Amino acid sequence: MKKILLSITTLTLFSSLLITVSGQDTINKKDNWLSFEGQIYPNFNEDNYRPQFKVRLNFNKKSALRLNTNFQRKLDYEEIYESGGQGVGSVDKISSMYQFSLGYESQKKLENSLIYSGIEGVLGFGRNDEYGSRTDSVNYISNLNYNYKQPVQSFGVRLFMGGEYYFNSNIYLGTEFGIMLLKTTYQDRTYETIYDSSSSPSSLSIDTPKNSSSSLLYSGLGMLRVGFVFK
Repeated sequence: MKKILLSITTLTLFSSLLITVSGQDTINKKDNWLSFEGQIYPNFNEDNYRPQFKVRLNFNKKSALRLNTNFQRKLDYEEIYESGGQGVGSVDKISSMYQFSLGYESQKKLENSLIYSGIEGVLGFGRNDEYGSRTDSVNYISNLNYNYKQPVQSFGVRLFMGGEYYFNSNIYLGTEFGIMLLKTTYQDRTYETIYDSSSSPSSLSIDTPKNSSSSLLYSGLGMLRVGFVFK
């Protein structure tokens, strides 16, 4: 608990220090402007993609409202071979999460750059699903299929800070990192086994209760963002 409080306090103090730094002339002459940016994290070794987009609405030269969207999807596929035979079973694991956040930024604009910090609320919806064909996930079983499906929800709060460099008044490159306190709830899971027999096919469904976990995460480390400003 002490480490969590220390991390949050350090980020808050550092963010406040950056916002109070004195700067030069502002980047944009207009007080109200809209920016759109995005980044993507492709993993070429797995089917794992995490595109993220952000819209920022500046009310004036010092503050902005921001909306983030984040989509994560991971697909794992495994084949299971029959021992001493030529049968093949398969397991597909699919994890996905749609995450949205709404927050406030306090900004300091310099001649060709911008620094900011703020806070945002985070809300997410997703699933953890698994499908097995001719297997129990460990051994090959010719007449057994199974699946389980589990909805996932998350919510939390995030403190963040970042900076941007403007190549001109309409295009910028930036980076950001933050600390996020997140609670994830794994809803009731439905597990179904299907015995595929020509004489008497049957199935069995079992529901397991939901559970939840909380975690403190560092987010955004190492990412680069490309943004476009509309005035």
